[in-house]
Amino acid sequence: MVQRREVRDVHPLGALFRAGGEWNGQRIEPGDIAEWIMQRFRIPVAEYRKVAAAFDPVRFDAREWVALAKNAGMKYLIITAKHHDGFTMFDSDVSGYNIVDHTKFGRDPLKELSEACAEAGIKFCVYYSHREDWENPYAYGNTWDFDTSQTSLDTMDHPELFRKYLDDKALPQLRELLTRYGPLGIVWFDRGMYTPEQGKEFADLVHALQPECLVNGRVGHYAQELLGDYQSLTDNGMPVGGIEEPWETPQTLNDTWGFSKFDQNWKSAGDIIGRMVAIVSKGGNYLLNVGPTGEGVIPGPSVKILRSVGEWMDKNSESIYGTSPSPFPVEFPWGFCTRKGDLLYLHVFDWPADGILKLEGLNNRIRNTYLLTDKAGKLKVDRDDRGRWRISLPGSRPDPIDSVVVARIAGPPDIDPLVVQQKGGEPIVLDHLTASTHGRAVKRFNRKGEEGQFHISKMEGPEDVIEWHVNIVDPGMYDVSITYAAIPGWENGRYKVSAGKEQITATVRSSPGWYEYKTENIGRMRISKKGEILFRLYPEHQLDHYLMYFRSLQFVPVDR
Repeated sequence: MVQRREVRDVHPLGALFRAGGEWNGQRIEPGDIAEWIMQRFRIPVAEYRKVAAAFDPVRFDAREWVALAKNAGMKYLIITAKHHDGFTMFDSDVSGYNIVDHTKFGRDPLKELSEACAEAGIKFCVYYSHREDWENPYAYGNTWDFDTSQTSLDTMDHPELFRKYLDDKALPQLRELLTRYGPLGIVWFDRGMYTPEQGKEFADLVHALQPECLVNGRVGHYAQELLGDYQSLTDNGMPVGGIEEPWETPQTLNDTWGFSKFDQNWKSAGDIIGRMVAIVSKGGNYLLNVGPTGEGVIPGPSVKILRSVGEWMDKNSESIYGTSPSPFPVEFPWGFCTRKGDLLYLHVFDWPADGILKLEGLNNRIRNTYLLTDKAGKLKVDRDDRGRWRISLPGSRPDPIDSVVVARIAGPPDIDPLVVQQKGGEPIVLDHLTASTHGRAVKRFNRKGEEGQFHISKMEGPEDVIEWHVNIVDPGMYDVSITYAAIPGWENGRYKVSAGKEQITATVRSSPGWYEYKTENIGRMRISKKGEILFRLYPEHQLDHYLMYFRSLQFVPVDR
């Protein structure tokens, strides 16, 4: 499973980048994604094959790419082996529609990159679009060239034809990748499968041939249970709260994944460092996309950004690699926190005007504090009358983007819980963001829908508990409802909802499908006093399946 906090680099090189975001006077406008140009302009396969034949990335230099990635602090490099256009970027015996046999370039960039990565000590990984293939009449996606009534397109009316694509191209090419390019760190699949059984074929093949190779979460059906080794968020996604299982977010340097000469909306190095730190503080890994030109060159703005990130990482990588997420349930106005053992790394993006860094909610004693770039220098630390730690900072910030202050604490972090504040007369809503989880209960993400959805799951027994600390200002009688999903087979699981000594017992009812959330009333509860009360949800008995996919509880005042 993915546990390290690392930064990865993905290079989507392919024939589609020769177009540079333009086709016959039409262009992919900034904000759209250039790698979908064949689909956006419905370019016939016969015409697109001509584009692919002329693809000649003469300036491609594998060692140069790998050196840039390594110097930027990357630990993995992912190269596109096949994107949705169906053109393969490696020497494939399965299909002649590949960079070696179909172009005058005639070289295998995957082979050169795998060798360069091995020399540099970076894990070599591949991206493979396993469901979508616009060149193949039996795959998903090409509705402009092929008769959709006789293919697998958009429906499963002809599963035997989609099966032909899987057996004749996708699975054999995956086997080539797993047996010809040495150890792979990750096979990164995209777009999901029609059924979980199909996704499992790909995951199983990877693990059979390379047991140490990771598979990302997009291998399976987006609307069903996670099949991969870790979860992939939506493109450029960022969770508002944490996710308590291994996860990664793929993000871009500008607005597109593939190279487009029209997209000059580049993020700054500060933006990238800020996103990286935020992701790591929430327990995730950062997959950063770099789109080369059709000549095989990393664009100048990308190089500049990555070199600046590398300069910051040279001084501060200790606060990123091998760290745990922030132990604090809230974010700070000045930045983020990562942790390693008894060290808290306080990433200060907004330097306090009064020179005092306030750290609230920490009950441990702070043994000492210092700047990560000046370990010999000690910073003064004390507590104010509210119990907040106060760290006295130097007069000027050492880094213009993110200055890292290190606090060594005594013992495991002892952190105040987040307290939900009730507003008088209003409903109380308790969701995954404000919850704390215990036992096997974890905060999770699923890819269903445009933005994906968050929930809490994996509760199987009474020890698997979701909790909230709530400050009640308006005691009285409340109608209680719950929003959740439960697949067929999970119905009749019983669970308890408690507030202090009061409790309700309810029964799970199944939903129409995976992640089909519904809201239902489960009874009334009297909350008899003001002040902080512990709310809990947990299974009544041990189950042989998950209790539910939990979204939220709602407590609505009765007759007020």
